[in-house]
Parts: sequence; structure tokens; C-alpha cells
Amino acid sequence: MSILCLTSKGAELAVRIGKDMEGCRLYIPMRLKCSCSIKSVTYFKDWQETFREAFENSSQLICIMATGIVVRSLASLLVSKVSDPAVVVMDEDGSYVISLLSGHIGGANRLAQEIALKTGGRAVITTATDVAKKRAVDLLAMEIDAVLEPFSSLKHINRALAEDGEVNIYSPWPLIPGIKEGFTWQEWPELDEQGAEFLQPAVIISWKQYNLKNLELIQLRPRNLVVGIGCRKGVSLAELEKAINEVIHGYSLDRNCVKCLATIDLKAEEKAIKDLAEKDKVPLITFSKKEIAALDGTFEPSVWVQDKIGVGGVCEPAARLGANLGITLVPKQKIGPVSISVAMERSWWWDWDRVKEIS
Repeated sequence: MSILCLTSKGAELAVRIGKDMEGCRLYIPMRLKCSCSIKSVTYFKDWQETFREAFENSSQLICIMATGIVVRSLASLLVSKVSDPAVVVMDEDGSYVISLLSGHIGGANRLAQEIALKTGGRAVITTATDVAKKRAVDLLAMEIDAVLEPFSSLKHINRALAEDGEVNIYSPWPLIPGIKEGFTWQEWPELDEQGAEFLQPAVIISWKQYNLKNLELIQLRPRNLVVGIGCRKGVSLAELEKAINEVIHGYSLDRNCVKCLATIDLKAEEKAIKDLAEKDKVPLITFSKKEIAALDGTFEPSVWVQDKIGVGGVCEPAARLGANLGITLVPKQKIGPVSISVAMERSWWWDWDRVKEIS
């Protein structure tokens, strides 16, 4: 987070706000340089260059200055509402805290409300769904940590919500009441690849990837998948990626929904697995032979793995353990020197009391 100001009064407010915020950097004009209780302070001379630096390196910006200054400074920097940081603008008294940019996805609306509580001011939020007191689809996606696609449908669905239109919601399993609030629940239909059986407009919550091209349909794919990996020693990164991609595509899953990789601790230093976790920016978690063995009997064992390692398998139990004993979506798939399984967490928004048949 970055807090930027241009005046002495603005600097005082910046320090007051920033002192309670972890990882916060202040940008203060060089002419106002003084001792500051906050360690991360940049004193600047060139405003536009400083603003560019803060914009490109921060997920949230708080600007204590006139809105017009910020609007002009933003003009050449904007890229996409998916990637642009949250920008909040406020006056020197902290009376008005305006959510200016990336209100939902970047969290500017929420940030404006938090700052207004600190200053005793008023959060100014203009996004239509918030004004209408409706839950926006992009906020729902953030709430359940989901990939949202196609993004081009978002404005159409949110507009329908803001205008009190009926928006359907689908999930292969029942949702808890709080998640489907504001939507019209529909039973999961028989589907083709185009999703033609969905009543429109609709929000679809599913781990499967559907080819939705209709602007009245949008999908939320939760990031709750765990890829369990078993492999021969010295496997290459290319072989590992090929196996994972083959499984992901074969089961219509989304690699962006993988929250972590899992394997046995004997493979903790396997270079290809470590490199893949680093490349995909996901954690690699490992389990002991004892933990893996505890799930023996819940999957088809491998005689070879039993002889070599002393457990019936690696990828399936590792995936389930990584998913907190979740549900196996993809049983063991052996592709060359690699074995892959995919499990899904029992995410909190599905009503598991109503899904008795799922083990």
C-alpha cells in the first residue's frame, strides 16, 4: 500500500493513517522532509514519476489531494480493471474518502470504508451494485477466491443485479444460503460445452471449465484444487508440466485454480516439482510416509510404489491430504514417469450437509 500527499497537512494525515497499516509506504514531497515515525518513507521531487512508481508497485494507493490531480496523473497509466491497483482519494481533513479506481476487484470500496472509519469521515462509493445494495459478481468471486471468466460478461451481469433484474445462480452442489443471497437458485442442468442449458443471465460456480461465449453467462471457478504428484527420480520439468497439462485439459479443469502442489516428503527436493511450484507461484506441501500410508485402502495401490517407498501410492493420497481430505476429482493418471491426481477442498460455501452422497 502507498499513501501519497502534496501538502504539510496531507503529510500529517498520511502519517496518522499509515502508522497502523502494515507494509505501508509514504510518499511525501522533499520540501516537507522531517523525522517520521514510519520507516518506509520516500521523499520526492518529481510528482508524476513518483506517482507512476507507486502505481506500478502497489496494490492500493491512498492519495490525499484533489481528485483532479489524481485523475490527470492516472490517465496514461491505466491498463485494465483486472490489474490496475485500488485508488482512493481523500481531502486533507479526512472528511471524504472517495473510491476512485478498482472498487471491487482491487478493493478500493472496502479500503475507502476502512479509512473513513479511521478518520471519522464518509466513504464515497459510486459503483452501481453497492449503491443499490446488491452483491456484485466480482465481489462474490473474491469472497470464494475464484477465477472469473469471461470478464467481458461482468458488466452485463452486474448491471442486471443493480437494476433489480433476476440473475440465476448454478452450482453442481448446493450452496449455503449466504452465497446465493440476491440470486435465483437453479438446479444443475444437463450441459453441453456451450452451456446452452443455463437460464440467462446466470452465474455458474463450478470447478469445470466451460466455453461460455454468451455475455449473459459468467463462471466462477474456485481456486481450491490440489495437484498430487508422484514421479520417478530426476524427472524433467517438461515431463512434469506435460503430465499436469494433459490431466487439467482432459478433465476440463483450470490450472489457475490450482492452489498448491502436494507430494510425499521423500520428493521434497525433487527439482522439477520445486521448479514447477516456483514457476506457478503456488506452495509445495509434503506429507510423511505415515500420513500417506494412513490413506492406504482408499485408492487403487501400486505394487511398484509399495515395493520402492513402502506405501500404496503417492499422488492420490497427497492430493487428498493437501485438500484437507477433500474430494478426488481426478484419480491417479500415469503419464510417462509422472503420476497425477487432483483433489478439491470441501469449500465452505457448499452446503455439505445436503450432499450426503459425496464421501
